[in-house]
Amino acid sequence: MTNRRMFASALAIGIFTAPFIGAVPVSAADGERASGTIVLTTAISGTPLTLGADVVLYRRGPLYRLDLVSLKIPGADATTAAMISALLAPGGATVIYDGATGTLSAYSNANHSYYTQAHDTSTATALPPAATNAPRTGGDPLALLGNIAKASRDLQRAAIVVTGAGSVNGRPTTNIEVTLERRASTDRFHAIVALANDLDGFPLDIDAESHGWSGFTGHFKLDLPSVEAATPSDDTFAIPAGYKRVGDLGEVLRPH
Repeated sequence: MTNRRMFASALAIGIFTAPFIGAVPVSAADGERASGTIVLTTAISGTPLTLGADVVLYRRGPLYRLDLVSLKIPGADATTAAMISALLAPGGATVIYDGATGTLSAYSNANHSYYTQAHDTSTATALPPAATNAPRTGGDPLALLGNIAKASRDLQRAAIVVTGAGSVNGRPTTNIEVTLERRASTDRFHAIVALANDLDGFPLDIDAESHGWSGFTGHFKLDLPSVEAATPSDDTFAIPAGYKRVGDLGEVLRPH
């Protein structure tokens, strides 16, 4: 897997995770805008590699958008930093996740290209959509359980455990531990997450380990120290008109 595709895979599971673990019923008018960093550690051909990025995250209900602003290697010299920056198209890239449908999309303003992939449980390439988006059933508990089962058909184990209360940058949080394992597979995902109590369970901190999930094996940490209440418009979660579709998420990141 190339560096670009590897980072794209990690970015994908990062944005898949946020709606899944922060799945709290919210109104369409609710939302947030947050900024921070994501750092991932993995190995390429047996060589350890650490990459970082500055990010901006928007949320409105089950819709999430992650803007990848810049790539970097923490502590790298100027030459290495320039090489890593060259992996990303000028102006960065945007990833959009719809937790109601499980659809992942990404686009680049520099490349005028986009990628999109609907959730498909038969191929088991993505996390299931947020189970608690199911309260659209009118509060029927049996229908809610049925939706959870449908979303988790490819999972051997799914555990979400509340580990206690905490605080991130002065905000009170509920801390949880998430473990996901697939059927007939060694794929495994484990995360420790801090969810903001005053922001409808918005994830302020995700510390996760992935073994084969969405094609990525390694560790990543998402920190969002700056969060403000906001109501992103519909355009925030839409692919700009006139962009060309590509067949691989990594292509969106590639400088043309």
